[in-house]
Amino acid sequence: MAAAPQLHFPPGFRFHPTDEELIVHYLCRKCINQQIAVPIIAEIDLYKYDPWDLPGMALYGEKEWYFFSPRDRKYPNGSRPNRSAGTGYWKATGADKPIGKPKPVGIKKALVFYAGKAPKGEKTNWIMHEYRLADVDRSVRKKNSLRLDDWVLCRIYNKKGAIEKQPPLKIECSELEDEKPAIAPPLASTVADCVYFEASDSVPRLHMTDSSSSEQVVSAELASEVQSEPKRSNNELAYFVDATLASQLESANQMSPLQDIFMYLSKPF
Repeated sequence: MAAAPQLHFPPGFRFHPTDEELIVHYLCRKCINQQIAVPIIAEIDLYKYDPWDLPGMALYGEKEWYFFSPRDRKYPNGSRPNRSAGTGYWKATGADKPIGKPKPVGIKKALVFYAGKAPKGEKTNWIMHEYRLADVDRSVRKKNSLRLDDWVLCRIYNKKGAIEKQPPLKIECSELEDEKPAIAPPLASTVADCVYFEASDSVPRLHMTDSSSSEQVVSAELASEVQSEPKRSNNELAYFVDATLASQLESANQMSPLQDIFMYLSKPF
């Protein structure tokens, strides 16, 4: 590709041609090899690049950029253009718009760039308006030639007004490993779960049913430590307390809380 010419524009210059001006004063002259007064539109093979790389190749432009580009056929004997470009492809959107009255001189087509492989590409904000001449013989001119048009004129811009790069690739759910949430192990039961304290007591009490009952129920966790003898009478109960607990009670010169219960149960109702 030839080196870009040095262009000098007067202060306040803006390049905002209409659709018809682009076709009549630029594309038509380019296709018949006539000189353009100001070579403001670059000549590149647009379909070899990603759209975010094109602004750096343009001769002029701030938020939209113009290019002359050839078009190739997708199939050797067909008239369908090849839309693959760079790491993605251009996808047509909407209907073609004829340019010029009363007889159209050109056709305008809108396209959106998709990053990735068709048909599962990621849609981007890059838009292209492609202008081509109307009523042009696009039959195969040379054997094994894939050239569809010598030149089309393309306007490239980003809907957000910024030069956005390629969007991040999506990660499919099937590619992620199934991870089960960690389950906390059950807490081990301790003897402390079966006793409780009161402010007036210095020795833990055993969980039991109502004191008015003739039988006392001891928690299952302490079944190995507190056992009951066979019932001798309705008002008599005997319990054997662990030897270690009994020795601690005797050394502290305190009466076992169980003895209070025994004394109370021994009284006639």
